[in-house]
Amino acid sequence: MKTAVKTWGKDPHPLVSLEQAWEIISRAVNAHRPSVQTESVGLLDSCGRILAAPVIVQDDYPAFDKAMMDGFAVRAADCTTESATLAIIGIVPAGGMFDGTVGTGQAVRINTGAPLPSGADAVVKIEDCEIAGNVVTVRKAATAEQSVTRKGNDRKSGDIVLKPPCRIGPAQVAAVTTAGAAQLEVARTVGAAIVSTGDELVRPGEARRPGQIFDSNGPMLVALMRQFGAATMRSDVGRDTRESLTDRFTEALKQPIVLSVGGMSMGTHDLVPEVLSALGVNWQFHGVHMRPGKPVAYGIGPAGQHVFGLPGNPVSAFVCAWLFIRMVVRSLLGYPCRPPMYVSATCAVDIAAHRDARPAYIPARLWSDPQHGLMTSPCHWSGSADPFGLAEGNALIFLTNPTVPTPRAGRVQVLPVTDLDDAME
Repeated sequence: MKTAVKTWGKDPHPLVSLEQAWEIISRAVNAHRPSVQTESVGLLDSCGRILAAPVIVQDDYPAFDKAMMDGFAVRAADCTTESATLAIIGIVPAGGMFDGTVGTGQAVRINTGAPLPSGADAVVKIEDCEIAGNVVTVRKAATAEQSVTRKGNDRKSGDIVLKPPCRIGPAQVAAVTTAGAAQLEVARTVGAAIVSTGDELVRPGEARRPGQIFDSNGPMLVALMRQFGAATMRSDVGRDTRESLTDRFTEALKQPIVLSVGGMSMGTHDLVPEVLSALGVNWQFHGVHMRPGKPVAYGIGPAGQHVFGLPGNPVSAFVCAWLFIRMVVRSLLGYPCRPPMYVSATCAVDIAAHRDARPAYIPARLWSDPQHGLMTSPCHWSGSADPFGLAEGNALIFLTNPTVPTPRAGRVQVLPVTDLDDAME
């Protein structure tokens, strides 16, 4: 994608809509998307990683005709009426085999998961049987294939059990283990560099002078990158000088994703856009018609890096990360590049109209109610500089037109920012 390199002066930046921002990022990703780099990992190290190659079933599953109940393997023709009496000729435990054949009037004691003996075509559960010595009485009539799973019923040898991309969780580990896989090909972690900017910033644990604040954005973005599937290869603080910022961004541009925090507005020390422009970043937009996060910028570096300029307020940076950065990280791991997905929920309280018409994202709590389904309510927070209200929530309510009040019991779109099962608690 070839566009003129944009530089930013003192004039206000033209804002793009959310839809335009997503479209610009998608076009840039598709134009600058490298092949997904992969590596092989063991099953116990695969959880949380993104599958990069199909997993093939090595053998039919089940690999044999299998009993699905504890009970007796029988011939259904011998049990067409209640109180059929059969001779017990053996037992087959899970993991074992019965060498003989079940003949007319015979039964074999069997455990769940054990191979069905030759000659048998049904399993009657133990609760429907009475045992007296070497004789079993089946109290209920049986039908062919009852409580039996035939060889290859679930998957055939050569079937694909998992397709990439997909995040590997406990259920996927169980499936690929059953399929016979011991190693999985997964996407290599995408590298990201984070540069928080500003003379006022102090790293957590350091002493603060009057007027200074702790850099909460750096650790928050490190955690977000980890949640999205990227790894932070570098996290720095840049001071409000061209020299400091040039040094930090020169190193940061060695990673495919660069996140700059702060210095994106119109202040006298907001040097970030022009420093990154001088290093070859081609800005695609600077400013989105939304709140919070209006000053966010996105550009392409000289080697195809995806560069984000994030506002310095923590809620703004958090929202922009979920709206824009996550889609880039996921695309570099093999997923389609697409905007975030919302769920619909019922608002538990009234949300008053706001005079600002920009589409808004509000920190919120999302939960499941037994009678009303998904419910949501805004958190108590005082604006984009307040991370405490953000920390109380697990979602963002999306209001397309905040000038219109949302009544209690009204339906709203909600962006979960944690696992949905956590949101249900």
